[in-house]
Amino acid sequence: METDTVTVADLPESAKNFPSGKVSVKTMIVDAFTTQPFKGNPAAICFPSQPLTTATMQAIAAEMNLSETAFLTKAHGAKAHQYNIRFFTPTVEIKFCGHATLGSAKAVMEVFQQNELEFTTYHGLQVSAVKVGDEIQLTFPVYETVDFTPDEEILQAFGITETVDTRFAPATKMLLIEVQNKETLARLSPDYARAIASSKLIRQVIVTAKSDDNQYDFYSRCFCPWIGINEDPVTGASHSMLAPYWAKKFGKTRLVAYQNSKRGGYLKLNLRNKTTLEVVSSARIVLEGTMDIPHQSC
Repeated sequence: METDTVTVADLPESAKNFPSGKVSVKTMIVDAFTTQPFKGNPAAICFPSQPLTTATMQAIAAEMNLSETAFLTKAHGAKAHQYNIRFFTPTVEIKFCGHATLGSAKAVMEVFQQNELEFTTYHGLQVSAVKVGDEIQLTFPVYETVDFTPDEEILQAFGITETVDTRFAPATKMLLIEVQNKETLARLSPDYARAIASSKLIRQVIVTAKSDDNQYDFYSRCFCPWIGINEDPVTGASHSMLAPYWAKKFGKTRLVAYQNSKRGGYLKLNLRNKTTLEVVSSARIVLEGTMDIPHQSC
């Protein structure tokens, strides 16, 4: 995930002292990549009744304090199934977020009874979503990787003494590290402050291991302290990098993955081609309400 430059520290005083009046923001919390409530990765999904400034959206994301908050709006002349979407962590705006896209699809499908959707991100990425039984199928971009040798300091920050392979995705500044097995993956206990200090290039570290069971092809964990998220529970965007990596290793395009954080979540993956990844998973709405915020000028 490559970040934009807006941070909480950058918020102007005008974002704290709005004129009289309120803007209604329909808000939902959706647990993505899971069939169970309180598992997977929670995202806040917001439907503002009026346009919001970037500073206000960043402030709302900081208030929600989830790994990501998504804002859905309709462009002038857009069809019923077409939405614009933006993603914010508690501290920065990011270009793409898989679990917040899945959460957004679940929210729209439940509220507006639409089975096919098209999302356009702030940076022009097109993502589609289709309801398939009790699951949702999405199309994600594919991020190719290059050979990369990370500094020893970052490996030490993650407590990794031996690697199977290391790769880097320049487009997203994601570092992929394959370790020996699931047990090694589970034991990781990173020093996040040391990790941040170890690299100005990397924005996300994905640690992965081949599965030794029949349920999944591979496991992973994802760490993003550079953008305000120490460990992300389940990360859709990382699988845009993991899918082509493991597809090449296994010699197949259909894979089943599990991100074994404390909350955990699953993804069914189908690498359609070099640029498109099909992801199928589930989501659960756990909270729904309305946020009233002071009115502000656009």
